[in-house]
Amino acid sequence: MTQARPRTLGAIPTTDVVPLWVGAPTLFLTVWALAVWGEQHGAVRGAPLLLATLATLFGASGSERFQRRLGGGYLHNRVELRLLYGTVLLGVVLALAGWGFLLPAAVILIGTLHIGWSGSHAWRSATMITVLATVAIQAAVQLGVVPSVVAAAHSHVAAAILLLLGGFGLSNLGLSAARAERAGRTLERAEERYRALVQGSSDVFAVIDAGGRLTHVSAAVRQVSGWDADDLLNTAYLGLFHPDDQEQARAALAEVADAGAGSQARLELRVAHRDGTWHWHEVTLRNALDHAAVRGIVANQRDISDRRAQQTRLAHAAAHDPLTSLPNRAEVLRVLESALRDAPAGDSVALFFIDLDGFKAVNDDYGHAAGDALLVAAAQRLRAGLRDQDLLGRLGGDEFAAILTGVVDVADARTRAGQLMADMSLPFNLPEQLVNIGASIGVAVGGHDTGADDLMAAADTRMYEVKRHNRGRHRHAAPTAY
Repeated sequence: MTQARPRTLGAIPTTDVVPLWVGAPTLFLTVWALAVWGEQHGAVRGAPLLLATLATLFGASGSERFQRRLGGGYLHNRVELRLLYGTVLLGVVLALAGWGFLLPAAVILIGTLHIGWSGSHAWRSATMITVLATVAIQAAVQLGVVPSVVAAAHSHVAAAILLLLGGFGLSNLGLSAARAERAGRTLERAEERYRALVQGSSDVFAVIDAGGRLTHVSAAVRQVSGWDADDLLNTAYLGLFHPDDQEQARAALAEVADAGAGSQARLELRVAHRDGTWHWHEVTLRNALDHAAVRGIVANQRDISDRRAQQTRLAHAAAHDPLTSLPNRAEVLRVLESALRDAPAGDSVALFFIDLDGFKAVNDDYGHAAGDALLVAAAQRLRAGLRDQDLLGRLGGDEFAAILTGVVDVADARTRAGQLMADMSLPFNLPEQLVNIGASIGVAVGGHDTGADDLMAAADTRMYEVKRHNRGRHRHAAPTAY
């Protein structure tokens, strides 16, 4: 299949500058005369007639007409084949003449033509083929297969030096051509690019190339993230995201790229703002790698930090008690189910079912405001008596629950519950009065095979047993937990 022709440094003439019927005889006679003179003075090793014939064939291969035929009708096609043909033919001429070490320098002529015909990428192929041809000729010189006008060692050194210089020369030509091509393409595509992208939007539009770098960023990025668009060009797109979100972004880019033209992905990621904060963005990625005016993945981003904050507040409100800000019953059950399911073999989960003793009397005697203040103070004291990794929640009314993970000793769990009950028997200094209450705590321990509802029911039952057992004793003796 014929590829689309890339833009090159300039227009290639449709006809050869020098007609073949004029150039070929001239080249043949010139090389033959030089070869005869060089043979007479010991400067040329090969037969003059053969050298002139091969040189003429090489010269003819530099015509546009010949290159089009070799390329299947196109100057940009079959670059490696055309480079290999010219390099090998030139190498044979130089090797037979005893001047094989000059090949790296002479190949610059071939590379220059092909970069003009086929584009900047041709310099890599030209360099590789030149290296292989040079190594082959010098190996032949070392083995005595081909002649050399200088000693083999001198030929090797000269070839190495010229190969290094030739490589630099070809790379500089290629890079210069690449810069010129990019500049030309940028100018030619600018208008079409803006038609392909939505203009004037408050959303940020960006284009990411196949290497993951930003090739276009809309001016809206300044309003959204504080950055100037020019500051972000040619930087890594993934660098915009929070380190914890970069793998998700990388996977989404790869998925969209592999899925083909028009494929999309939508995700929410944290993006760096210029002021050092992180803002949540809704990011939509669309594959436009095959679009001639884009050649990349288009990213559409909008700041959704306010929406995320509202969602977080709603989620917190749905899972927490508004008075104490502790997890509510539904959240406690969810965490308990997760803790039991994920408990490692040999570990157990302890559940404390906590009921305040004497709370109703305080609420009735001093009013609901005092009752609410007591619930908040009780929650704070219970929280202070637990480990950081333990979860404390309010089930409703004056009932609380605590989830302790990693527990393997039931006696230890009961000891901890007893200490909490002792803490709760100490006076509470409310805004307008000092009150004394207590707490009854039922302890239940389960593992991977225990259901959350079953464990909650068991702890509830034991709490009532503790309440009956300690009734009338919590002010005079240390309470005990079951």
